[in-house]
Amino acid sequence: MFMDFSAPLPVLARLALTLAGLGRAVAGRVGVGVMSAAMIVLVWQRVRRVEREIAGLMARFRAGRLRVLAAPRVGRVGLARRAVGSQLPRRFGWLLPLVPAEAAGYAGQVRAVLAEPEMVALLVAAPQARRVLRPLCRMLGIERGVLEPGLAEAVVGGVAAAEQQRRRVRVRPSAGAEGAGVGR
Repeated sequence: MFMDFSAPLPVLARLALTLAGLGRAVAGRVGVGVMSAAMIVLVWQRVRRVEREIAGLMARFRAGRLRVLAAPRVGRVGLARRAVGSQLPRRFGWLLPLVPAEAAGYAGQVRAVLAEPEMVALLVAAPQARRVLRPLCRMLGIERGVLEPGLAEAVVGGVAAAEQQRRRVRVRPSAGAEGAGVGR
């Protein structure tokens, strides 16, 4: 069977390969003693859950059957959600010191997948996709702005608008400086 390796992989296949590699890198730490076996299982379960849920959301999005759910307000996490993976640390980028080189590499790959046009469209259309990806991004030290595609443009636009406003306001020399022969 001939396989065409020149064609790029679909976004979900790239995400699945990236998360599988991350899981293998984490699992490889059990022999080193950096992480306990129970913690590795919890990380693996979280990574697999993210992959499953994003694949389901993307399938419904492509089929036009995605029901958009409002983003939950801060502090409204259900008990079932809180219990799953609650033993894992919640600190930003907590996996990076435990699996340094591999986690940083996979974080870059996750960023690249999240920047794909199809994934950006999903993130814009479905707040629940951002909710699913947030724990993965937190664990890998990926900034929250990556999950908020409109936020990055708004921040860049705000900086550009502030720069234009600064240029419009001209600094006028004081009356004393003009009459004192400054610059002669």
